[in-house]
Formats: sequence, C-alpha cells, structure tokens
Amino acid sequence: MKRAPRRGLAGPLATLAVALLALSGCTGGGESADGVVSPSQRATPEAYDVADDPGPEPSPAASRAPTVTIEQGALSGVAGPASNAYLGIPYAAPPVGDLRWHAPEPAAGWAGTRDASTPGPHCPQAPNTDSEGSLEEDCLYLNVHTPAEPASESLPVLVFLHGGGHAYGTPNIYSGHDMAATGGAVVVIPAFRVGLLGFFGTAGTAAESEVGAQGNWGMLDQQQALRWVADNIAAFGGDPDNVTIVGESAGGSSVCFQLASPMAAGLFHRAIIQSSGCGGMATESAAPRFAAEWGCEESDLACLREVPIGTIVDSAMGNGFAGPTVGGPDQPVDPLTAAASGTVAEVPVIIGVTRDEWVGPESWRYPLDPDTYREAVTEEYGDGAAQILERYPADAGPDPMFSLGWLRGDAMFACPAIVSADALADAGRDVYVYEFADRTAPGSGGSFTPPDLDLGATHTSELPYLFGYTSIERPLDATQRQLADTMIATWVSFAAHGVPTVPDDVAWPQFHQAREVLVLQGEAAGGLQTITDFEATHHCDLWR
Repeated sequence: MKRAPRRGLAGPLATLAVALLALSGCTGGGESADGVVSPSQRATPEAYDVADDPGPEPSPAASRAPTVTIEQGALSGVAGPASNAYLGIPYAAPPVGDLRWHAPEPAAGWAGTRDASTPGPHCPQAPNTDSEGSLEEDCLYLNVHTPAEPASESLPVLVFLHGGGHAYGTPNIYSGHDMAATGGAVVVIPAFRVGLLGFFGTAGTAAESEVGAQGNWGMLDQQQALRWVADNIAAFGGDPDNVTIVGESAGGSSVCFQLASPMAAGLFHRAIIQSSGCGGMATESAAPRFAAEWGCEESDLACLREVPIGTIVDSAMGNGFAGPTVGGPDQPVDPLTAAASGTVAEVPVIIGVTRDEWVGPESWRYPLDPDTYREAVTEEYGDGAAQILERYPADAGPDPMFSLGWLRGDAMFACPAIVSADALADAGRDVYVYEFADRTAPGSGGSFTPPDLDLGATHTSELPYLFGYTSIERPLDATQRQLADTMIATWVSFAAHGVPTVPDDVAWPQFHQAREVLVLQGEAAGGLQTITDFEATHHCDLWR
C-alpha cells in the first residue's frame, strides 16, 4: 500500500520526541477592513530588519518616530507604512547575578524617552538555525507591533511564543507586522530564557523559592511577559482583557504549560497551539548532573551563579536536555492531566500541525537506503515494526527519507495534537483543529537539504504565513500571500471573538462535533476545506 506522495503528508514518531524541536523555530501575515491585507502591504522577510529595510514611500505616519508612554516610561519606536514597531522593551529585570535561576522580577523604569528601534539580544544559546548564538544573560526584552494609525477601539492582542526545543530561539526573527498592518491586532513577541538558563532546578533553587525545585524559569518569564502586557498593552491600543497566546513547536508546548498553570490564570483569554501536543513533560530536572560537571554542589547556589555563561552554554547542545518539569505550584500536573481533572484554563483553543511535519528535519538523511530505513524501524519498534512498515513502507514517497519523516511526524505531532484536542474538548473547552497543507510552502530542511528537494508542508513552514519567520529565506509568492492573508484573518478573528471566522464562508466547526479538521491550502490544491479522514491519513490508531 503506497502512501500517495502528496509531497507532504505528515510524519513523526512518539518515542523520538526528545529529538523533535531543535531544527525548527522550533528548530524550527496582513488584513484589511474585511481581514485581508493587499500583497503590496505585506512585509517581505527583509521588512523586519529595521536597519536595512528602505520600505515603500513613507506615509504620513512614517514621517515621524512613533512614541508611546507606558508604566516604565516613554518609548520611541519605528514607523512603517502600515504598522509601527517598538523593539527591545525590557519586561523583566536582567536575570543576572542573584537573579540567575530565579523567578523574573519586574523591569525598572527610566527617565526621558527610551529608543525602541533596536531588538534586544538573543538569550544565551549555542549557534543554531535561528541564531548565531549568544552569551548575553540580560535578554528579557519583547517586541510590540501595532497598526500605524490608531484604531477607534481597543484591539485584540496576540502574544507569540517562539519555538526552538526549549533550548534555542529568539523573537527577533519573527514579526507581527502583517497582523498589525490593517489595524486588526496588536502583536507582542517576547524573549525568554532557554536551555539550562531557562530550565534548571536543584536543591539550591528549591531552598530559595517554592518554584525552584522544578526550575521552569523560561515558562515563568512568559508569565511575566503576560503580566507586562496586562499592565501596558492599552498604551499601544491593545485590549488587556482580550489576550491570545500563540506558540509553535516548543512554543506550542509552552502554550500547553500555561493552559495548565495556576500561576497563569487570568493572564490570557484564548490559546493557539501550532505543531505541538500537550503531553510528555518531565517529572524531574536534569540540572544536578550539570552542577556536578561544573564542580558545584547542587545546593550551592553561590557557586552555580558564578559558573561562566560560556561554560553553561557549552555544556549542553542539541535537543532533549531542557524543558518544563511538572510537580510545582507553577505546573502541578501535566496539561493532559489538568484537562482530565477540569483544571485547565477555561479558554477556547485552536490546535493543529503541518501535513509533513518531520520531513524537513529528516532530510539530512537524503538519500536514505531502503534497507537502512527498514532496519532502523525494526530496531526502534521491535515486534511492532512489521505493522508500522506496512503503514509506512520504504517506497511510500520519492525516497525512504519521506517515509521516516511521515512516520515521525505522525507519532510526534499529528496524533498527539488529536489526543490533546480530545482532552481539551472533553474538559468542556471549545477546540478547533487545523492542518497546514500548502505543498509549495518554503521549507526548512537546513543547509544539507538539496535545494530542489520538495519537502512539502514541513515543520515551521506555516510561520512565514503568520509571523514573518525569516529563517526560511524564500519569500512567499502571490498565491502563498493570499493564503497567508486568509490565515491571518482567521487567527485574528479567533483572537477577537474566541470563534474563528474563515473567509469565503468556509465553515470550521468545533472538533468534537464531527471530528472535522480545517485544511489550509491554496486554491490550486483545492482551497480551504474541512476533512474527516485526518486521523486515518496519519495512522493515529498506531500512535494513541
């Protein structure tokens, strides 16, 4: 049985979830009065480089630097033809010295007007596809994108949480220009601690703080950013009582965390989870073994806080060494358990995946020998391998690499997303499920991927359509921009009202009603449509 090479079905694998998030931005849009921005208004990837982008001819709004006054002081931002940006705003005190491995504290104010034309630094991380690397611990800044002209009423706010396997990532390769360009929304994109700076709990941190045993500092940073939004976003034209958190890959996992965190209660009102399920959080921190490597007792915080930042960053690279831990007041139980007990946040949720999630990350294996593929699956799954190989034969696509990518995408993304959707719906939450299926989307495989290899709708490929993701260098063409306009209009309608309104009167029912999934694709591929065979296509009976 061949799986027709739709040049992007989906494909992941449950037991390799630790390998999942590094290659993507998780390494890993615009509208008008009716929710759609014309292609001429849309930003190219370069439009977010404020130093280099000449932009279109200045509008009256662009002839001056926009200013705004928040609780901390006055800000001078960057004017654009359709949106303004305020970059590098501190939302928490620098997490250095005694604040390393400590819950974030509010940022200090300033006198005069602060220049908000330059993004803040990346948080400490090794070089990766989204960052050249950083050793700068003073990194808790955020970027705000607003319409160029004030709206007549407060706008919905979207807070985007980047991916990167909880080990990498930066807000500075994303933009909210397109969502803000027509006055549809205010977009906030924060940095937060990642890697061993973001997830590190020892006896020392436990003795110092009630949240210290788990050490979910990066997740607490996100909550501090949301508190900053509650206190300040009205000054930018945003509605502090209408905040949607959006995250992709590890950022989607972060959204799951916040849905289950009592400490995040009331900080947001809707949630969008892109390319992630809500299960699989650790029960204990990996920090003690690193403390020993650095010559410190795990109870000796003074020693740990003196470890050079370069040593910390160099100690752990790749995937699987960092991530949130359950068991403390910030995350008493994992999100699926919270859903089962009814304690998950009472907000509507959109959750979805890309059709070919893990084809891009597996493309370094291309070409993959068929026997090598079958041997790897057999070694991984033992007695279950025969059934898996029947569903994912080596010749299902142009190369066995595609079969491996589809297998792993289904196991790690597509089917966990359905499990999460069911859990949230069973808890009484309104849930909408989508699949991004643009087979022509600019893909993220890496420098090792042959440029003519069609990866389909792989991991992170939806991000240029929504958040101006610049790590994928190929810009959207006119047809893709039209789909991006539709996606942005849909996301913003959900942020505004809690119910997604799809342009062209396409119905998107709640998932529990008929297990319908909205397929996001261009007109040439059939246009937007709902399907009921998502679970069969992705073989979810194997992965539940």
